[in-house]
Amino acid sequence: MRLRAALAALTLPLSLALPVSLAAAPAAFAAETAKVVTGPPSAPGGLSTATCPPGTHLTGGGYRLRPDTDGPVRVNAPTADATGWSAQAERGSVVAYAVCETED
Repeated sequence: MRLRAALAALTLPLSLALPVSLAAAPAAFAAETAKVVTGPPSAPGGLSTATCPPGTHLTGGGYRLRPDTDGPVRVNAPTADATGWSAQAERGSVVAYAVCETED
């Protein structure tokens, strides 16, 4: 019983122990806005590349096979300099997509 009474005497009410603020903290980073960029349709067996515009950075990508496409996709990857996305079908046409983000 004495220990409980001693601990009760040492604790402060919550309102006195910690200052509380409800103000919003400033953002630690800027918001990003995603934009999808489309490459041109490739010739059969050719490469399609979607390039991110200046002031943006690549975050992902993909492709869409054209209706006339026959065979597997050989390339589906970021460009060597990581500024866009490339896709290539073995025999048919493909369209590459790049997902680009910019900081506002």
